This record gives sequence, C-alpha cells and structure tokens, in this order.
Amino acid sequence: MSENTSDDSKFHRTTPARAAASSSDPPHAAFASFGVDALAGLLTTLIALSYAAGYGAMIFSAGLSPWIAAGMPTALLSCVIVALVVSLTSSQPFMIAGPDSNGTALLAGLASALALSVHAAGGSDDAVLATVLVLIAVTSLVTGALLFALAYWKRGNAIQYIPFPVIGGFLAGTGLLLLEGALRVLTDLPVGIATPRIVMQLPWFASVPALVVGLGLLVMTRITPPSRYVIVLPSMMTLGIAIFYIGLASSGKSLEDARHMGLLFHYEPIGGARLPFALLHDAWLPALFSNAPEILAIAAVSSMTVLLNTTSIGVTTSRDIDFNREMRAAGLANLVTGLAGGLVGAQSMTRTMTNWRLGVRDRRAGVLAACFSLVVIAFFPSLMALLPKPVLVGLQIFIGAAMLIEWLINSFRRLPWHDYLLIPAIMVCIAVYGIVAGVLLGVVAACLLFVVRYGCVSCFRLEFDGRGRRSNVERTVDENRVLDAQAHALYGVALQGFLFFGTAYSILTHMRARIEAAPAAKNGSANVRFVLVDFARVHGVDASSTASFMRLRQACARANTQLVLTGLSPALKAWFAKGITDLKSPVGPHVFADLDNGLEWIETQVLNAARAANPTFAAHTGTFASTLPDTLDALRPHLETLTLAPGAYVFRQADPGDSIYFVESGRVTVALSVGDERTLRLRSFGAGTIVGEMAVYTGARRSADVVADEPTVVLRLALSTLQRLETDDPALAARMHKFVARVLAARLVVANEQIRAAQ
Repeated sequence: MSENTSDDSKFHRTTPARAAASSSDPPHAAFASFGVDALAGLLTTLIALSYAAGYGAMIFSAGLSPWIAAGMPTALLSCVIVALVVSLTSSQPFMIAGPDSNGTALLAGLASALALSVHAAGGSDDAVLATVLVLIAVTSLVTGALLFALAYWKRGNAIQYIPFPVIGGFLAGTGLLLLEGALRVLTDLPVGIATPRIVMQLPWFASVPALVVGLGLLVMTRITPPSRYVIVLPSMMTLGIAIFYIGLASSGKSLEDARHMGLLFHYEPIGGARLPFALLHDAWLPALFSNAPEILAIAAVSSMTVLLNTTSIGVTTSRDIDFNREMRAAGLANLVTGLAGGLVGAQSMTRTMTNWRLGVRDRRAGVLAACFSLVVIAFFPSLMALLPKPVLVGLQIFIGAAMLIEWLINSFRRLPWHDYLLIPAIMVCIAVYGIVAGVLLGVVAACLLFVVRYGCVSCFRLEFDGRGRRSNVERTVDENRVLDAQAHALYGVALQGFLFFGTAYSILTHMRARIEAAPAAKNGSANVRFVLVDFARVHGVDASSTASFMRLRQACARANTQLVLTGLSPALKAWFAKGITDLKSPVGPHVFADLDNGLEWIETQVLNAARAANPTFAAHTGTFASTLPDTLDALRPHLETLTLAPGAYVFRQADPGDSIYFVESGRVTVALSVGDERTLRLRSFGAGTIVGEMAVYTGARRSADVVADEPTVVLRLALSTLQRLETDDPALAARMHKFVARVLAARLVVANEQIRAAQ
C-alpha cells in the first residue's frame, strides 16, 4: 500500500451536505455543493502539500540537504500541475492526482547516487544541483512519454500481464526505500548501522512526532471505518504538529533554532523555481545518460502505479475506469510538470477517496485543490515553513510501513509459498543492487512464472480411440461392428494452445507411453496401429516442439504405427517440414486438412485390412443386396434405380421428404448451404447405407442437400410405396421399419460414444 493505494471497501453513501444540496432550492443547492467541493479541495491541498514537501525532503536529504530550499519548489509545483491536469482530463470527475510516492522513492536513491558521481568526477555544487534538477524533469518527461505510448496503443490493461508477486516485489521494494528515505530525512545522514543510535540521540520532539504520526496512522487506518478515513490523516498530522511545538517550547527552543537544527524548512518563493532547460548548460549530461536504464525503470514503475491506483479506485467506487484515458491524463500531466521541472505524478488513491467520501462528483474540487495549492506556495510560503520535518517523516514512515505490511505480511496469507518468495527476493534486490536489477529480476521471474504455469496447463483438448471419435462417413452396420472391434487400433489426441518446450516434452512422454504400452492381456487387444494428432486449435509451436514430434515419429516407426497429422495451418506445415523431413513421404507422417478427413482415411485402412483378413466380411460389404438382411430381399422389386454422375443431386434442401434412398455403390454427401455459395459437409454415405429417412419419418422438408461425390447408384423407395406396402404386405413394411430403427440405433450408439469421450 502507498499513499496512492488503499484497501478501502466500497462506499456508496451520499454525504449530508450533498443530500441537502439535492433537496434544496437551486441557489442554496449550488452554494451547498460548492461548500462541499471547497472543503474537499482544502483537505486535498493539506494532504497534497504535506506529501509533496516530504517527497522533496526525501530527494534533497543527506548529501543533497544543502540544496533543499532550491529543490523543494519542484515538488510543490508538481502538486499544482498534476492535480489540475488530471482533474480536467480524467475519465472520472472526482479523480485527484499528485506526486507519486513510488517513483519518488526510487528517484531519491538515484538522485543521491548521481550527486555522488558528479562530485567524484570533479563537478561543482552548481553542477550537482543542476544535474539533479534536470534528472527530476527528465524522469517526469520519460514517464509522460511512456504513459502516452501505452495509451496510444491502447495498452491500459497491461498491468494484467504482470504476475501479482512481481508487482508485490516492486511495491515492497519501494516501501523499503520510503522507510530508508524517511530515516535519511530525519537524520540528514545516509542510512547505515549507526542509524538507530543517531535516531536515539535526536531531541525527543524530533523523533516522537514522527513515530506518533507514522505508527498512529498505521493503527488508525486499520481500526477506523472507511467512511471516517477523511478525518484520520488531518487529525494525526495535527497531533504530530502539536507534539512538536509543545516539545519545542518546553525545550526553550525558538523557531529560528528549529530551522538551524533542520527541523523546519525554508521555502524559496515559487518565482525562484529553476526551469530544467535553463540548467542544461550546467548539468552533467553524460552522467544522466549513464543512468538511462534507471530512469526507464522509474518510468515503468510509475506507469504501473497509475494502472494499479486507477484499478483500485474503480473497484472501490464501482465505476468503470477508462484506463487508456487515465494513462493519457497522467501522461499529459507528467509531460507538463516535466517541462516545469516537477516530480513524477500519478492518480492518488488516498486523495481521490477523500473526494469521493465527501460527496464530490465533479471536477471542481480537483481544480480548487490545485488553485489552493498554488495560492499557498505562491503567496504564503511561510505557512509551509511551519510544517515540521518530523511530521513529514511520519507520513513517509506510514506509507513505507503500510506497503511492507501489505506485501510482506498480508500477501504471505494469500499467496502460495513459491509465489510469495518472489516478493522479498525482488525487494532485497532493489534495496541492495538498485531498481534496474530489481526490474530485471522481476522480468525474469515473470517469464519463469509464465513458463512454469503455462507448462502446467494441459495441451490435450481431447483424447480418443476409434469408438470415441468417428468420421462423418456413414458406415454400414457390419462396418460399424468392425470399427468398434478395432477401436483400440486408433489413439488420437486433439491439441490446443501454444506448444513450446514447457509442454512439448510432456506431450511426447504421454503419447509415447500410450503407444509403447503393452497390450492388456485380459482383453487381448492389439497394439495401436494409428496415432492421430489434430492441430486445429494449436496457435503455434517453437523449435523444441518440432524436435519432440520428430521423436514421436521415430517412436511410431519403432512400434510399426502410422502417424497422422491433421488441421495443420500453412505456417505449421512449413515449420514441421523443417523438423519432420518430408511431410509428403509415403511412409508418413500422413497429413490431412482436417480431423474428419484423417479419421476417414484411418477407418478406410482398418476396413481394408479387415476385408483382406476376412474374405467373408469382404463378401458382405460394399453391395446393397448383401448388406440388407435376407428378410428384405423382397423389397428390391419395389425400388427405383437411379444412376448419378458426380455433382448430381439426390435431393435439394427444402424438397419434400417423400423418399428413402439406399446407396448401392459410390458415395453421396449431405451438405448444408451456409451462404455466399459456400457449403458445409455434414456427413458422407457410402455403399450399403441409407439416406433421407429422417424427413420421411418426421414429415418435414429436407434440411440439407445430398449430392453425389463420384459415380453413384442409389435405390429409391418412395413414401407412397412404403405406405402401400403397409397395407398390401405389412410384414415386409415392418421389416423395413425395423431395419431403419437398427440403423438409427447404431448412429445413436456412435454419437453417445463420442459424447462420452468428449467429457
């Protein structure tokens, strides 16, 4: 949690002032509404200026403390610019923005290191100040440009692609840097082993207010209902200020003494702010360029903060947030404040929710907050000079500690241990090696998490054998019996997703174990003879996948099994052709356009093998006379023979259902018109099958076309003939009905098996 981020619950109540405004007459309503907006603007101004002063003190602390008076306007000015721009351009009228704590924490460490490098290279004090001020401006400009780019390419949801532990590691790292910065501001010395001893030696009115504000806010924000959060921060700040001045008075110290002790700040007039372009001739630009990776890292973390904060605000207020517009608003604000030399800014969770809970629903409160801030820093800088440094340190302690509690303690209960360990690892990396190393570790961790988690996702959409999946070719009852008996000869899988090294090996291992498994002795089943792999829903593969399928082909060859590939896109065909030699080789693998064609080829191979092994079966398949039971031989004189050329229609869609057709030789296909002169193959019927019976028995019109695929002979049984047989030869008609029922039952059995296999 940062000052821009909160775990507030949803709050939907209308404040009393806003309710009164809505029920009063228009003049009073307008006055009451303005009063609410003015109150919200004053509270926002108090919070924003306090945070900004603390951020300025954090950046210009320790070795940079001599220039705090010159550097503080950069922080205060960004309050005005960022708040005004975001208030006018945000997708939510009550949105409030200001300097970002996460970006500032990272920037403070970078500024300190940059100042040391310039001094070590022989740079003067003016060069150090100019370089640091230009660094602040450049960081804001780079952040603005990055946010604008993300908005332009509509990547407002980019935060969703960053794993939660990686985000937690970044924020925990910035929380630790905020605590370090708070101690550095309090002691005016770099943090080290001696820091606790130095803090203990400080006057009590320098350390106690910081602890009271920091720890008090931590406790009060957890025990106070969210609806009363608006009074917690001002109350704790007031208490801290009171403790400081009581201690100052009881110690006999004056305000001037407090300023000499560094407990009160001196603020230069806003007119004395140094614009970055005027400082370029004094700044050490090579030192800036050498820190370009750190600047980009700060811009990335600040952009992530914008997305996190706006997401939290949308959830808390139940509003639909336009993330691209929010990034555009924050980008514009950072570009403007960068040109003025201000700090990196972002939408603030704390200040926005203060607005929301006070009943603000328009842009006026944000504009008033910006105007009030400008008035204070331009005309009443002496008021800011009365704000004690320990109170500002207490705010930083609260922000940093809250972030560490959220991501190091609360996340421990929410995340698996292997995910949680990333958070302290990234945090320590940021603290020890810097933000660039932390970002690199986060990127590597995100990639590894993706590989591991995606590798655990099954790429098997479906596994089946010859019983669980059939082609759309209608078979005779005898052929179906053979295919059922030889169902074990086929092992098929339908793959899905992207196949890479994380999944390819598991696919190979699983399929190879199935191919090479010994046949079950108890049922005497034979080994797998055909392995079918369907790629219709595979989006892509990498080089390791092709190598794995090369080994699968070798395993099939050792097991005397034929490999069949279906659904390969042109890109996949070209990719596999590089790894599996010649896809057109007669020894395989056999490639078909889709799963249906591949299954049809396998079924044909199984039936041909059955005919070769069993002459009796061969004699009883392929002709109409031998396919029908002997009890239906008497039906032949009542059938009309039709000879069809390829492409000829047996019947058309919407024709009356007045006949049943027996396919004596050749093949016909049921095709459905789907518009634009395109047709979809539903099913094919070979010799010994019947077609058209559904419309006859339901009395409906034909639902699809039936067209001959090759020279075909069909035998037509007219409905009128069947009705006449029911009167003249009811026994023959009954046998005909029984035969149709057997065919429909066989189709239902096949359909049931396919449904079962798909579960």
